[in-house]
Amino acid sequence: MGNSRISWVALNLALSPCPLAVRNLLERFREPGAILSAGAAALAEVPGVTPRLAARLRDPRLLEAAAAELKSAERQSIRILIRDDPEFPRILAQLPDPPPLLYVRGSLRDGDDPAVAVVGSRRATPYGLEMARSLAGEIASAGVVVVSGLARGIDEAAHRGALEAGGRTLAFLGSGIDRLYPPESRRLAGAIVRNGAVLSEFPLGTAPLPGNFPVRNRLISGICRGTVVVEAASRSGSLITARLALEQGREVFAVPGNATTRNALGPNFLIQQGAKLVMRGRDILEEIPGVDLPEEPSGKDREEEGVLEGEAARILSLVPPDEPIGVDDLATRTGMGAGPLLCALLELEMKDRVSQLPGRRFIRRRRRSELG
Repeated sequence: MGNSRISWVALNLALSPCPLAVRNLLERFREPGAILSAGAAALAEVPGVTPRLAARLRDPRLLEAAAAELKSAERQSIRILIRDDPEFPRILAQLPDPPPLLYVRGSLRDGDDPAVAVVGSRRATPYGLEMARSLAGEIASAGVVVVSGLARGIDEAAHRGALEAGGRTLAFLGSGIDRLYPPESRRLAGAIVRNGAVLSEFPLGTAPLPGNFPVRNRLISGICRGTVVVEAASRSGSLITARLALEQGREVFAVPGNATTRNALGPNFLIQQGAKLVMRGRDILEEIPGVDLPEEPSGKDREEEGVLEGEAARILSLVPPDEPIGVDDLATRTGMGAGPLLCALLELEMKDRVSQLPGRRFIRRRRRSELG
């Protein structure tokens, strides 16, 4: 049985989601077949192997269940990659606690390294969603793969930003690959499969249990050269991903936010701890080795980029150049809702036409032509 595919599947069925137990067993027995043939006393000597896990490994029905798992995956056109397979990402195989295997829909390529993770809150603000989408688009346009977790909010915006830019994106699940979560992500997952891959280390049918997501997060950070946190509360899965990235020797980036809002606490804390503050994709790309950076626009090009039309020009005309205006007052003047208005103001910020001050107040930036 040795290192066969069925023995890897059996090992994963018995031990998921316990990657440290898998690591310790492989260090002791070297290959899955030897683990499955080991006696109870030998298994009990391995750190992290509880009597319950040992009983699973010695269950006489385990290999039969593994064979059924392989057949079920084949029926659903799901590939199962074990560590010996050429397509298995080498960068994941080098982790201290790599997954025993990966269930894959879509394609993995050698060119998927380098990749960058873009993660954040499920309850994202319009500002956070726009930043995630914009950053992911810039990253993907440079030929770098965008990785996230297919969750609502920032994850979804990151995947969409990469796809809209014509790039590749990977989504790691905290459930079985046949149990997409959230359910409404099915159409997005289909687009990701056509332009990247949806992946999971969890056996088929695994429900999206809360304990699965921290385990999943090590793969999001581990397959990437850097992780960007866009919005996150002070205790969130995104901060776990950032911590794991640091432990794995990866870069950590954070998008600053309004210090008075809950979603800004996570990224602002990371910046205080030394994460690189980012406001555009180039801030990330310049820290990733081997990436060809796009040319910086010249001063004249920046002026041309700043030409505004329609709604953006109308909003800008209502932002005073000499004193700040709050979002509520600006919403009253424009007749716009807070969400669309904040998205428009973000666009104006990115074009250097307005600056945001504390308290969600904005002031118009003077152009060179206005300064005389």
